[in-house]
Amino acid sequence: MKFVSHNQQPGAILTTFADSGYSNHEKRIHFEIQTLEWMEENVHFPPEKEERLSNFEIIYFTTGHGFIKADTDIFQVKEETIFCFVPGQVRRFMLVGQQEGYCIRFAPDFLLSGSAHLKTVSWLENYGAGIPVPVIEPSTEMRAEIKQIVYALQKEYTNYFLLRAELLSGLLNILLIHLSRQLKLTSQDSILGKDNELVHQFKRLLKKNFISKKQVADYASELCVTPNYLNKTVKKITGFTASYHIQQQIILEAKRQVIHSNGSMKEIAYFLGFDNLAHFSKFFKNNSGMNFTSFRKGLVPVG
Repeated sequence: MKFVSHNQQPGAILTTFADSGYSNHEKRIHFEIQTLEWMEENVHFPPEKEERLSNFEIIYFTTGHGFIKADTDIFQVKEETIFCFVPGQVRRFMLVGQQEGYCIRFAPDFLLSGSAHLKTVSWLENYGAGIPVPVIEPSTEMRAEIKQIVYALQKEYTNYFLLRAELLSGLLNILLIHLSRQLKLTSQDSILGKDNELVHQFKRLLKKNFISKKQVADYASELCVTPNYLNKTVKKITGFTASYHIQQQIILEAKRQVIHSNGSMKEIAYFLGFDNLAHFSKFFKNNSGMNFTSFRKGLVPVG
């Protein structure tokens, strides 16, 4: 892959960026595993544009150089590094030279048919709302195991034998377990109890509805609990209240729109469901530490 200039490009209209920002190829994916070389040759791994992801994406660089930008964060690409991205994130590649490795993409519902889903992909879904993407540098011993699973996934993906989807789902679950271990998650973090499941459901609802629903009571009603119980439970599991997560999801999307579009503060406020511009301005400052204008002026292209 060739080096890509980091200069910011004009963004799309807000409604287009938010509603149609996914590539046609990415929209169709239920599960896919390809080498990075194949992705480059088939224009499915575009280095020059920002993509808002609709699927989970795991990229394993066995060889690589450059950077990846995910929302407002920039991560260095190097050998034997794994990046995990979640739906809704805006991702851009800024790579130098030839990359080797694998890209795995799968739809949010791909693992739902398996009972292991609650113990694997759930940890990955916790990222994305203001929390940096997981960057994993597997140990030498773990690399061999991960590569074996990746090879098995690739082999099964290229065949069309009986129960292919079930086997792919099972192998992917095993890979996610290994990745979670590399993040040093405890068994208590991985196994969902009643409270954990409530938080999991809350976060999924939040990502889908944060523009139209901004009150804890809105989510508590859908989850059939009281607002106070939801706040306390979310804080017990995550360290922050449900209202904090709502605010962070909104401010993250506001920053995405500032960075990736030419929308004015009024347009962005309207897009995010704020009827009162002054209210949005105050909300932005309180949750980002600076006012809207200062944040936009402070955006300096990388490179």
